[in-house]
Parts: sequence; C-alpha cells; structure tokens
Amino acid sequence: MPRDNVLQEVLKEKITFALWKKLEALYMTKSLANRLILKQHIYTFRMAKGKSIITHISLFFTLLNNLKNLKADTSDKDQAMLLYSLSSSYKTFRET
Repeated sequence: MPRDNVLQEVLKEKITFALWKKLEALYMTKSLANRLILKQHIYTFRMAKGKSIITHISLFFTLLNNLKNLKADTSDKDQAMLLYSLSSSYKTFRET
C-alpha cells in the first residue's frame, strides 16, 4: 500500500492502541493477497547499488520473516532467491 494511502487510513486515529490495531489490520492480515504481495517482494528483491551485503541480507530475511509471520509456507526456492537478488559483482558467489 502506498505511503499516502496508509496515512489517509490512520490519520483519524487519535489513540496509540487504535493506530496500532489499524496498522496491524492493514499489514498483518493473513490474507492470500498479503502473502502474494510478500512473495512478489521476495522474487523481485534486488540489491541496491552501493548497499552493503550485510544490509541486503538483513532486508531479505526481514521479508522472509514477514512471510513466515503470516503463516505462509516458505520453500527452499524462496530462500534461494537471496542468491539471485545479489548484484552482478557477486556472480561467482551466486554460481557457487
């Protein structure tokens, strides 16, 4: 969901608890659509130019953990996408 849409959704909430519940409903719903969106993020995730590999790996595992939190199955194929998300400078590592 684009950031402006999220802001519009939570703008009227005045209590922290209500805000948290609204955000939880928007992002943690265990729906098929949310699982598919997270899978899409995993399969299209690419290493940003100039970003450290440690940061990249951390972001990738955050995506995987978000998917697991939705009780979605994560396969070895999903985890292997980490290798394909690396920049071309890690080509040798990826092939190994």
